[in-house]
Amino acid sequence: MRWTNEMLTKMQRKLFRPHQILKVWKNFNQVPGGRMAFSRLLRTVIPYTGSVKPVVTELERGIAKVEMADRRAVRNHLNSVHALALANLAEFPAGLCLHTSIPANTRAILVKLEVEYRKKGRGDLTSTAKMANTIEHLEAPTHIVVDSEITDSSGSVVAAARTTWLVSPTGELK
Repeated sequence: MRWTNEMLTKMQRKLFRPHQILKVWKNFNQVPGGRMAFSRLLRTVIPYTGSVKPVVTELERGIAKVEMADRRAVRNHLNSVHALALANLAEFPAGLCLHTSIPANTRAILVKLEVEYRKKGRGDLTSTAKMANTIEHLEAPTHIVVDSEITDSSGSVVAAARTTWLVSPTGELK
């Protein structure tokens, strides 16, 4: 299957409605090169996150895994991955994980990001976020915490992050 510009534009519009993320992922993940195309599409929707060029490798309800290749643009003067690039990499799968776990008639915004840097990040890195419970119904604004962890190619933990999101009902069903 070959993706046309019209198909990509339609998918991009769907990504602006976060509850559609899993559906779009499933469409892309079925074809060769789909993960890379999905990740590039997300980078157009979320430009700052796109600055670290993350690639989504796993996405299910309540689970997200993202990889980032080591490259000069994300490094600091110590020849390791910059602290804010690590924070960006930690926040991205947490947001994906959250948006696959909340009702369609809600919206979320990050209100707190805590990152514990455990060792210098070098080489390709993987960030994983998981939520034990999904939220089926929400009547009032609620704070939800999602933890994520960044590991290097040896499996060592480079950083751990805790994101706090304010999730609110929008009043409209989508």
